Amino acid sequence: MSRIPHTCSLLLLLCCVLYDIAGAQTKDASATAESGRQRLTPAQWREDLRFAVDTFLARDRSFSPEARQQFRTAIAELQRTVEGKTDDQIIVELAKAVALAGNAHTRLYLLRNRSELRRYPIRVWWFADGLYVVRATPEYSELLGARILRIAGRNVEQVKQQVVPLFAGNASWRTYMSAYTMTSPDVLIGLGLIAADGIAEIEFTNRHGKKGKRRLEPLPLRKTDQPTESWWDLCPTRPRDDGSWLSALSLDAARLPLYLQNTERQYWSQYLQTERLFYIQFDRSGNAPTGPSLSEFGKRALTELQSAAVNKIVVDVRFNTGGDLSIGRPFINQLTAFAKEHQIKVYVITGRATFSAGIFHAMQLRQNANAILVGEPIGDVLEIWSEGGNLLTPNSRLSLHYADRLHSYSPLERPEFKQYLVTDTDLSITNATPDILVRMSAGDYFAGRDLALEAIKRASK
Repeated sequence: MSRIPHTCSLLLLLCCVLYDIAGAQTKDASATAESGRQRLTPAQWREDLRFAVDTFLARDRSFSPEARQQFRTAIAELQRTVEGKTDDQIIVELAKAVALAGNAHTRLYLLRNRSELRRYPIRVWWFADGLYVVRATPEYSELLGARILRIAGRNVEQVKQQVVPLFAGNASWRTYMSAYTMTSPDVLIGLGLIAADGIAEIEFTNRHGKKGKRRLEPLPLRKTDQPTESWWDLCPTRPRDDGSWLSALSLDAARLPLYLQNTERQYWSQYLQTERLFYIQFDRSGNAPTGPSLSEFGKRALTELQSAAVNKIVVDVRFNTGGDLSIGRPFINQLTAFAKEHQIKVYVITGRATFSAGIFHAMQLRQNANAILVGEPIGDVLEIWSEGGNLLTPNSRLSLHYADRLHSYSPLERPEFKQYLVTDTDLSITNATPDILVRMSAGDYFAGRDLALEAIKRASK
């Protein structure tokens, strides 16, 4: 075995020391916050904020002139104060600035269409009587079915009012989105509601009426570009790919109400012979990745309708958050024509997650089939800026969605937006409010009741 000369040994030792120093400096430069995200320097954040104005704002068409100036002002203030803010605070303020558009499709993606922030080991849903835990990890199983009263010492309604400005939209959509943001420690940190460790104490009343407290500790960041929907957490049989989760709904699959039975399928139908009712659940406007296309499903459904004695057709879009309306439109048109020809009453079940193309299909049926709307108010308004695309900020790699085409389902004339107007929707709806307003309580959910479908069954032909 050869020996290295003494001088060479010293040089080698010096190189190792320099390498260790350089490695430590590199490690410091890419250090991550407790959230699991890479920390950014003020200079990097300023570059991202300039990108939001110069690139994102330049492409989005939904901002009014006043809102556009408000956005510029908000970003300029954020630029000025960036040294004194944490990453979580900057993200929250950027989301609020984007929401100034007042358009629900214009957004900073945080937790729904992709996951950029951490969450707690519980999932929640707003029922008519409060905020309840509908899913939890095994370590927090005692919270299943509990009503949350306070988060970090604040009433849940107060916390909701703190998080709703992060996303634009009507009251229904903001309620839907709050189920994500209220269960994100990074959002609560950014809003100054909890300490930097992300731990939040909640006060709750359990299923037996007993009050209690529990500290929630953040789950590790699970960054993904795959969408997730809050309504999935209502569905106990829906598979998850993010670990073991328990459901608060103890009913077995055979006893689940129809709206919770096959939610992994984008569309399906069932004939209820006793009620002479044909039920269609339509959760996504587009072709499913496996199984029959929407067109093929539509043909089968229409064939079954022709051979069945049907008094009512129910189209359930309470969970339809959108997709490609051009794919769903032909089937809805065919269904409308069939109902009119055979004088069959059509009902549409809507909810806070009825959004984008889901709204279009509900309004198709309302206008062309004189459908009765049942359920909760839809998750947006009748003039929707959408389409557009996603833009990644240079350093944080956060995704900003801009909207540049106007879908108008109302009778309002918009000549000023003629070049951006989607003209093939051909709808003129003056009112999207449910004809039969139904708000489900937590007790109804846990008992496996579907008040919307029950109301339709009771309705006259």
